[in-house]
Amino acid sequence: MKKLPTTWDLSPFGRRYNDPTFAKERASIEKKTRAFAKTWKNDQSYLTKPTSLKKALDQYEALARIPSNEAMYLFFARMGDSTNKDYAAAEKRYDDWSEKLSDHTRFFGLSLGTIKEKDQKIFLKSSQLKPYRHFLRGIFETAQFQLSEKEEKILSMKSGVSSGNWASMVSEIFSQESAEVLVEEKGRVKKATKPFNEYIQFIHSSNKRVRDAAATALEATFKRHRLVLEKEFNSILEDKKINDELRGFKRPDHARILSDDVGFDVVDTMTGVVSKRFKVARDYYALKARLLGQEKLHYHERNVPVGNVDTEYSYEKSVELVDQALSSVDPDFAQIHRDTVENGRVDVYPRTGKRGSAFCMYDEVTKPPYIMLNHTDRARDVLTLGHEMGHAIHGTLIKGENALNYDTPMFTAEIASTFCEGYTFDRILAQATGEERFILLMQKIGEDVSTISRQVAAYNFECEVHDTFRKEGYLSADQIGAIFKKHMASYMGPAVIQDYGAEDWWMYWSHFRSPFYVYSYASGLLLANGMRAIIRKDPERWPKVKKFFYVGTSQSPKDTFDAIGIDLTDAAFWEGGVKEVEMMLKEAAKLAKELGKI
Repeated sequence: MKKLPTTWDLSPFGRRYNDPTFAKERASIEKKTRAFAKTWKNDQSYLTKPTSLKKALDQYEALARIPSNEAMYLFFARMGDSTNKDYAAAEKRYDDWSEKLSDHTRFFGLSLGTIKEKDQKIFLKSSQLKPYRHFLRGIFETAQFQLSEKEEKILSMKSGVSSGNWASMVSEIFSQESAEVLVEEKGRVKKATKPFNEYIQFIHSSNKRVRDAAATALEATFKRHRLVLEKEFNSILEDKKINDELRGFKRPDHARILSDDVGFDVVDTMTGVVSKRFKVARDYYALKARLLGQEKLHYHERNVPVGNVDTEYSYEKSVELVDQALSSVDPDFAQIHRDTVENGRVDVYPRTGKRGSAFCMYDEVTKPPYIMLNHTDRARDVLTLGHEMGHAIHGTLIKGENALNYDTPMFTAEIASTFCEGYTFDRILAQATGEERFILLMQKIGEDVSTISRQVAAYNFECEVHDTFRKEGYLSADQIGAIFKKHMASYMGPAVIQDYGAEDWWMYWSHFRSPFYVYSYASGLLLANGMRAIIRKDPERWPKVKKFFYVGTSQSPKDTFDAIGIDLTDAAFWEGGVKEVEMMLKEAAKLAKELGKI
């Protein structure tokens, strides 16, 4: 493999944030958008005639297919340097322009929702409309929850002040906090003042004094902002309640489940199975407490490592491991991986101003996926590369879809990533023995417990807190905290003490500001586990399983998995995904005894 670039090549999008080609691009997009609106506002034959609807949808799809090089350039530039105010200002100007542009096409989706039921049936059976069949079915099914065009515009305009700005405020409140905590440097523990985003990481320290001091600082920070965040969270709950009542949704998670294109039966089955099997998570925490030499863990100690993997994984070595893992699955996967790392589509190392964490972006059907990492040569970084490459593979293979189907429901969005991460983990584990194998297993189990059990417990919390708010009208921070603590204890079990302000951790959990988002983490990993188990049992089924990676939103998740031979309403399937974690836990416990750790 040739020398790998380690920063993004953004030249396919533009040369700089104020590239003069962007203005020309905007003018072209706006001209085509206005022409579309003018044509189909004056000609409503598409509401009754399949031929006209096909023509309108083809034009609508063509609009969706137009790449916005400006949007992509500004997004990646800002992710690479979040301190650059020129990037932030340019992106805000673009977003304002884009929002106004969407006003011109909002009528189209709303109008499709008014098509009479008899015509809907004709359209859904029409062979010429087959490429748009599921897109239309989704619109017809959601139409009953839509408001008028003017009302939809009002809700869109107020979304920032009614919910989005609140979420931003929470992030900004904590980012401006700092506290005196304990730090460990060269074997010595000393006091130091650290910003919130740094000292929150200290709760994972292997030094108990350091992590307990960080937890005490967090507890004080949460208490200091309790009243403000109580008001903020009630505003989120009330805004959701108002929107649901206006649209006629039956239960608080209805909108999310509808957007995920799955039924209540699927989500209820999945979350029900995981909730009944919280014992796997409880057993994991009980084992971890014994390994750390403690009778019980405190809430903030749930992610404390039981040891460290000393092996360093350079970026080049990580790329090689992921290549080996993906080659063992499918040559197409390995080729997409090579194309991505060799052509400047991965920004690898941390630097001042660069956003933390990692992601893969593939919003544009005509552009290849790009990946951001913050690689620091740890085993976790290899898994992150495998994870994000899974997204890139999916984003590449679904390019056979039309632009209206170039997407993935949240329910299935994490399948490709966790699927590829799983094979990457297998590759790392195969090279590890004894102590290192044990540590890697415990790390992976901890991550899987957080992704499956913790996220379902969080979903259960959301269900109860939204239901309780709708009955009582307002919830104090104490009430919210009691509900949160109850559901965290439900999956952690008696081996974890809910103290050090554990009841206030809902304040910091950003996903609760995007209601019912969390269950998709669990569904993605469980489905990936189930698919890997199928292939392990019968490798001949891979061609069928692989079909998932080519599907965007042209089918419902249920139809996609029915074709693979997986029934999403079958509790036994979800149980199988949990058993994958349970098997790893049994191996870890066995290794712990063999190594004399327990």
